[in-house]
Amino acid sequence: MTGTLNILWLAHKNGVKKVVCAISSSVYGDTPVMPKVESMPYNPISPYALTKVTNEIYCKLFFQIYGLPTIGLRYFNVYGRRQDPNGPYAAIIPRWIESAANNIDLELNGEGVQTRDFTYIDDVVDANILALTCTNTEAFGQ
Repeated sequence: MTGTLNILWLAHKNGVKKVVCAISSSVYGDTPVMPKVESMPYNPISPYALTKVTNEIYCKLFFQIYGLPTIGLRYFNVYGRRQDPNGPYAAIIPRWIESAANNIDLELNGEGVQTRDFTYIDDVVDANILALTCTNTEAFGQ
C-alpha cells in the first residue's frame, strides 16, 4: 500500500505523464452477483483486498487533486505460459494443463459448480498497453 502511494507521490512530483496501477478483482469480495461490473461496491474480505481498494482510491484522488492521469486495472486470476503449476500462488489452469499433459485426473473441489474468472497474460499485456496509451480523459482516475 505504501509502495503505491510512494509511486504516486514521485510520479506527481516528477511530472510523470500517467500511472497504470494493478488493482484486483478481490475488491469485489465473495459477492455471488455475476458478472462482476465496475459499478459494484467494494467488499474486501482480506487485508490484500483492502490494500487494493486503498490503492484504487489513492489513484482516483491523485487524479482529482493533482491532475495525475491514473488508470487502475482490476485483474482477475491471471494465467499464462511458463507459469509454475507448483508455485504457492499458481492458478488452477496451469495445474490442470500439467495434469492433462500427464494423463492425471483433474482435481475439482466441492461439487464442481463453482465459478472463477481467469485472464490470459497476453490480454493483461494488451490492457496495460491500451491503458498506457489511452487519451480518453474520462478513463483517468477510474
